[in-house]
Amino acid sequence: MRKIMMLLALCSMSIALVSCGAKKEKVGGETAAAVESKVEAVEAKPESTLSDEQALAAVKEYCIESNPDLKDMLDSEDYTIYWEVESSEADEIVVLYRSYTGAEVRYYVDPVTGEAYVTEFVPGITEEEQRTDETVNVREYIK
Repeated sequence: MRKIMMLLALCSMSIALVSCGAKKEKVGGETAAAVESKVEAVEAKPESTLSDEQALAAVKEYCIESNPDLKDMLDSEDYTIYWEVESSEADEIVVLYRSYTGAEVRYYVDPVTGEAYVTEFVPGITEEEQRTDETVNVREYIK
């Protein structure tokens, strides 16, 4: 509750300062830039760490949004598609997505920030798991 009140107060001060056009004007001993910086820091800070279930649901949502055809494939018995939490540590949650192509795509999720990088392994084609250029913040896909 205190964080919300502080955030509202900081936002109000920032809006008042910006609307007056007084970027260097001091409010309560702080410049508008300092107040704005504090507001951004509070807004950027995640509410809590992600649970395994949240990471799993977010990765699934991300995959479906990235490839809307997956929705129909999930309802079909013609494809073997699934998502599972492969491992979970305090600093990393690994979500495995078994693609309809047979590829094993892993999302290495930071449970604090939600940032994830992706690897891919295709049995019979690649010899080992390979990191891709794909990254995502799974917090954006939590419903």
